[in-house]
Amino acid sequence: MNTQLLPLTRPGVIPLLILVQAIVLLPLWFYLPAWISISTVALLCIRFVVYKKKIKLPSWLILILALCALGGVFVYFRTISGREAGVGLISLMYTFKLLEAKNYRDGALILFISFFILVTAFLYDESILMGFYLFASIMVILMGLIALNSLKGVEGIRQIGKTSGVALLQALPIMLILFFLFPRLSGPLWAMPSQRETGLGIDDEMIPGSMAGLYGFDEIAFRVDFEDASPPISQMYWRGLVLSKFNGIAWTRGTESLLRSEDYPVGEPTYAYRVQLEANNRHWIFGLEDLIEPPNQQILLFNNYTWRNSQRVTQRQLYSAQSYDIDYSNTELSEWQIQTNTELPDNGNQETKEWAINEYERAGEPKEFVRFVLSYIRQQNYHYTLLPKIIEQNVIDGFWFGSREGYCEHYASAFVFIMRAAGIPARVVTGYQGGEYNPYGDYYIVRQKDAHAWTEVWLEGEGWRRVDPTAAIHPSRVDDSLLNQTSSRDDWFTDFDSLSDRENSELARSLLEKISLRWDAMQSFWNETVMGYDRDIQLNWLSKLGINNDQWRYLGYALLATILFTGAGFGLWILGQAKSRDKVESAYRQFQTILAKQGVELKLSEGPKDLLNRIKQEHPELYAKVVPVIKHYIAIRYQKDKVSGSSQQSFIKAAKTYH
Repeated sequence: MNTQLLPLTRPGVIPLLILVQAIVLLPLWFYLPAWISISTVALLCIRFVVYKKKIKLPSWLILILALCALGGVFVYFRTISGREAGVGLISLMYTFKLLEAKNYRDGALILFISFFILVTAFLYDESILMGFYLFASIMVILMGLIALNSLKGVEGIRQIGKTSGVALLQALPIMLILFFLFPRLSGPLWAMPSQRETGLGIDDEMIPGSMAGLYGFDEIAFRVDFEDASPPISQMYWRGLVLSKFNGIAWTRGTESLLRSEDYPVGEPTYAYRVQLEANNRHWIFGLEDLIEPPNQQILLFNNYTWRNSQRVTQRQLYSAQSYDIDYSNTELSEWQIQTNTELPDNGNQETKEWAINEYERAGEPKEFVRFVLSYIRQQNYHYTLLPKIIEQNVIDGFWFGSREGYCEHYASAFVFIMRAAGIPARVVTGYQGGEYNPYGDYYIVRQKDAHAWTEVWLEGEGWRRVDPTAAIHPSRVDDSLLNQTSSRDDWFTDFDSLSDRENSELARSLLEKISLRWDAMQSFWNETVMGYDRDIQLNWLSKLGINNDQWRYLGYALLATILFTGAGFGLWILGQAKSRDKVESAYRQFQTILAKQGVELKLSEGPKDLLNRIKQEHPELYAKVVPVIKHYIAIRYQKDKVSGSSQQSFIKAAKTYH
């Protein structure tokens, strides 16, 4: 029978199509604008009412509504392209298609489009849960295709589910082969331009409260997997930006220039690691100090030893990097660099300037002055808190001599100001500090709440030396919620390496924390091996199998051969099943020929059960002989379970020997 002539009014077909669309659109409802999500839900509800009440909607009404939806998308997004506008528009048209669906072709088109729309969820969420959800959704779409091609619609839903599950499992080997061997793109697969990208992270301007504002966010900034040994947590300073320009309130980036590879500084490699950087809609790339060689061609190195991506990070980015211990012994600052890193506003904060000049004269030289200022912070009544007093004018004076309370940005800002007032080149560095060790995946998790600001001071013969003034605050003057942060920071005087042993991460974790870490380890594995499976990883994996970059044609041949052999094997299996059924059918036809010779009239529209009933009425003398043959045939042709070969052979023998 031609299935394309089957109507959509068969039992349950329309409700199943509505269910398929709801399952496909469900992940998108959490990301699309509310009016689009509500519109698609309303359209699905209207389609169900139309089905139940047998209402016929005029085509012109559907067309007007579709045009209004198109106009709404354009007015809201000012475009119909891009991620949000494109996905929103196709979601609306997807539901409108079901509203006007009338025949088999419309239903088949809806189901095939469902596969495409389903994967758009990966544009918003690449988690392992989303992967499992989409895999289950594929099975529901397959159920829709099977029901669409069934005479009885969705009757026997359990058998339809079983058939779709078997079909999905049969396709799984080919899916895996294509995933691993099909040539990968150099860029991320799930990337599309977005007009409304937002991100959480460190900005290129530091004002009082900017770092403290991130402390309440537990979102992951990035994960770090060290290849061999890892540094102590107190030495994990993840460098992001250098801020060298101060206007009296805010620190911003100064003039920066790119470094060419021949101008890279000399350094001793220390730690090799791999980073999973989450999307933050910013250009800066974070790395373990010190930074020299960029991880890839899209990442640039600037003269303040920071990395910058050529485009905003709107997708999870994976990169391998190497930290260095830069040798500054033969390096001197230029006059321009000295001026840039000692410059201060002419007006404001005069009290701190005078104090710095006087104290520097007593200290005599830069290194001793640094020690003095840190000792001053430790000995005086300075507090480390998320909620300091707000200072509107002369913020440095107000903090240093007044409130004496603040977060990392307050201390970094004041410290650099004091160094510059004394004529010592200094600058603010922002990034992240520390990380949570995950023993179930052997990597570190760096969260937004780990955002931190510290300083760098130029010392003759030593170069840029990291100084973290928050580590000098006495623990008794640190808010209880921040004690873990300050205890794991690099102190100028004390070696805190013993605080960062991995064993500490095993101490007294609650059950929920352990479950969270185990789940994050699974998510990290998913990100690295599935979502992060790019061209470089594929080439590296294939090189281990002896397939080099210049041997891609052999990979293509192997892929084509695999698909052909798999398809041929499956086709032979189908033919074998058909051939087996043909032998049974041939024996039954031979049996019918004998019945015709015995005077039984054969009718083309008559099935074996009806034939048996008619023989009982018209030829009772033959009934006893034909009953076992015809009933055996009915059992073979119409039973649900697979028929054994011995049963088929038994019928063939009985049919051929009938006389």
